Amino acid sequence: MSERIIIEFDDEKDKKEEKAVKPEDRILIEFEDDIENKEVEETIEVEEIAESYEEKTLKTKFNSFCLGSPYLNYFYESGIKFPEGIENSFRKRFSLNLKDEFFNKILVNNRFVILTSGKGNIYKIDRFTGKVKDKIFIEHESFEKTGLVYDNVIYINSLNKIYRISEDGETKSEIYSSGNNFLIWSNLSRCKDSLVFTEYNRNSGQAALKIIDTGKDNEVSEYKFTVNDFVSDKICIAGNVAYALFDSEVLMYDIDKMKGEIISTDKRSGLKTDESSFIFYLNYRLFITSHLSEIYYLDLPRISGKFSFSGIRCNYINSIGGFDDNIFIGTLDGWKYYKSSGLPVYNYEDEYENRIECISRNVIVVSQKNKIIFCNLNRFQEAESYVISSEKNDGQTEIISAFISGNEIYVITKNGILEAFTNDKLNIHI
Repeated sequence: MSERIIIEFDDEKDKKEEKAVKPEDRILIEFEDDIENKEVEETIEVEEIAESYEEKTLKTKFNSFCLGSPYLNYFYESGIKFPEGIENSFRKRFSLNLKDEFFNKILVNNRFVILTSGKGNIYKIDRFTGKVKDKIFIEHESFEKTGLVYDNVIYINSLNKIYRISEDGETKSEIYSSGNNFLIWSNLSRCKDSLVFTEYNRNSGQAALKIIDTGKDNEVSEYKFTVNDFVSDKICIAGNVAYALFDSEVLMYDIDKMKGEIISTDKRSGLKTDESSFIFYLNYRLFITSHLSEIYYLDLPRISGKFSFSGIRCNYINSIGGFDDNIFIGTLDGWKYYKSSGLPVYNYEDEYENRIECISRNVIVVSQKNKIIFCNLNRFQEAESYVISSEKNDGQTEIISAFISGNEIYVITKNGILEAFTNDKLNIHI
């Protein structure tokens, strides 16, 4: 049975006259029997249990390229945010010293951080724990350029060969070998099912843009051209067209139509380039930096082959990229931020050289030799920095690459120190 407690409010006069208590002067509290024993039918569906970050990552198909994407604009699509406020900051997730020599960029898939060294080693490192899951040594090979990851499948290139490593990392196969006296000169890029890269014979001056169709048993096609001075190791792909710099000319190759065209930027636009020139795609424009560190652009799809001057000129450019209509430039004395129209937005002045390593919508990652700096793009005055050091102060602890993937930022130095940072540190102030 349920129990009932009645609380009545009356005065002495009412008691003496034994008047009936009015309902509005009474509080009624009722108790149910066996509340603790009452069955509550509540089930948790398996689908309602939230997946962990690691579980989501393992199920994701990753693509990773040198300088962020085939656009070569250093942009890494990520929701990572700068940890604002004194109670939040970045933290080091792991640190690993491989004691090897590296010249190229970091690659990442759903399971591994992939590194390839100048000594012929391929490292597959657990992206969550930093443990080396596998180390493959290939005799007589040196990895100086950067491969790519497509749908978690890994493609890496040495000076003479291209290898394919399966998603789980268990299977390795050689899919291409260059001809006599030819070197694989560029980093790998991709358009649909095709791997795209350049080969170059420095003795003869002969070069070729190579296309490997991975959907047709690795069928190879090529476009040959002659080089007088230099050929860039960067291939920019926008739409279905591959763009490659050599001398003061641009090779434009339509991969769908298998048709190429060479345009002289010097004769048409007065744009002279050299080995340090950059080429990248941004906001329907193809950008190229000149030998005088000036920035030119070509509207795409192109009507003519004439490049226009953007109005942006620096003393020196060591890195450049961006997203939407934002351009970020690393220089000898800091880094700069412009709109693609040429309008200056922000200038960070520094006594040291600043090199842009990667860019997301909220965070830009900059290096100063062995110091990595995370800058807040929503509040320019906010930044965090970390020094990466080794036991031996041999001058080789210089950052050569950083990669943003999910909530992690991976950093590698020339002498093989790999560190991972996340933005989830909670600072407790007492």
